[in-house]
Amino acid sequence: MQDTVERALVCKNCNKKIYPEISPAIIVAVTNGDKLLLTKFLSGYEKYALLSGYVEIGETLEDTIKREVFEEVDLSVHNIRYYGSQPWAFSHSLLVGFVAELNEDLTINLETDELSKAQWFSRDTLPHDDMPVSLTWNMIEAFRNNEI
Repeated sequence: MQDTVERALVCKNCNKKIYPEISPAIIVAVTNGDKLLLTKFLSGYEKYALLSGYVEIGETLEDTIKREVFEEVDLSVHNIRYYGSQPWAFSHSLLVGFVAELNEDLTINLETDELSKAQWFSRDTLPHDDMPVSLTWNMIEAFRNNEI
């Protein structure tokens, strides 16, 4: 049954409280000077997006960023800075947004199991979205407006 004080369920037999499980995930705006890296998923969502991924057990958010960037585009980043967060009910997640700078200007080596495209965009060539309600699009707009 629903707990009367907290957001939890309570077992009728033993009174144990069961709290919602949240899977933390990161999104990261990877910058290279005046350029921003955007990707497209292999299937499903068709618009450009920032790199993202789930935090693995025992991993810090910063380690997740470095791992995901390396796994998805074979690049390394530094100067990781927190941007903001957003609940993401679709996957019981908490999206935590960061900005990170590219270590070295190397060729993108795209991981093709999840992504179909990765491309650098200058501020004036960034694609627009007609429904910018997500943290991802807030971050892209902040980059476009030279706020990050």
